[in-house]
Amino acid sequence: MLLAIARPAKVQQEKHQQPDVKNHHSSNHTQRVAQYAALFELRQVKDDGVDDSQYLHSLTYVDLSSEQFISISGKNAERLRGIHTALKLIVIQRAVPDAQMRKVLTAEQYTEYISSFDMDISHVESDERDDMPWQLRDYLVNVRDGDKYTRVANMHKRSKKLDAQGRTAFGRYEDKAFGFYEEAVMDLVNAVDTDPRRNPMPDHQLSAEILRWLDRDVNPEHGYGPDISAAGVPRVRGTKSKYALVDDEPVVGVRLRKHWRQREALTKAALELIYAEPEKAVLTEEQHQRVRGKFTGL
Repeated sequence: MLLAIARPAKVQQEKHQQPDVKNHHSSNHTQRVAQYAALFELRQVKDDGVDDSQYLHSLTYVDLSSEQFISISGKNAERLRGIHTALKLIVIQRAVPDAQMRKVLTAEQYTEYISSFDMDISHVESDERDDMPWQLRDYLVNVRDGDKYTRVANMHKRSKKLDAQGRTAFGRYEDKAFGFYEEAVMDLVNAVDTDPRRNPMPDHQLSAEILRWLDRDVNPEHGYGPDISAAGVPRVRGTKSKYALVDDEPVVGVRLRKHWRQREALTKAALELIYAEPEKAVLTEEQHQRVRGKFTGL
């Protein structure tokens, strides 16, 4: 009778000690899905991200073709999924919220990320302007004055009293608004025009820098310039105007510095959860010379 009682207990104990093969396979699948997803985003960052020709970073030499992944814990797989989500923002050049950075990075990685703002990660950063070109600042002053008089004009739409020139208050303020918009557009077109037949001192770099701040293309050719009106003048991307065509701000200056640091922190964190040691890409002698040039600032 004692043996009959003990025997089921032994069988139960042996059954309990058998490995849970189903859960093990499920855990491995979860890891691999997270690693493949993060690897895909890293490839997107490397191939289609913002110009990295002046930056040395974790993906500069890494070959992302290997699929020999390391084994990671369920907790790290969950963190890698969070890194993957953050990398999707990096791919489309959007800032990752600080709360999200804290969540997906370890305490040590987050501290390193914050410390990276205290130093340049490229020799060109010390020469970067952290704000928009001054030509665009002057342009904005005129556009804002034009907007101011447009609002005042709209307040006098019902006015019928005429001044010495035969204009109503609405017409008078509308003319003032037009004058500011006209001056703004003329200055803008002159700044972005790179045709030496129209601009004796074209500046291609300045033109490109100005244009990427704007919410629409600007054609400097005669007859194709922006419409001189509140709705027609180009707006700086991200400005709070009902006429702005693009809500997000351009990745330049301070935003670019933050973009690179977030990209670097998330990339390193992802690589640590994918590979034991990432394979290094084989560089040609010409590529080695370019890399050395970046280090020396040439």
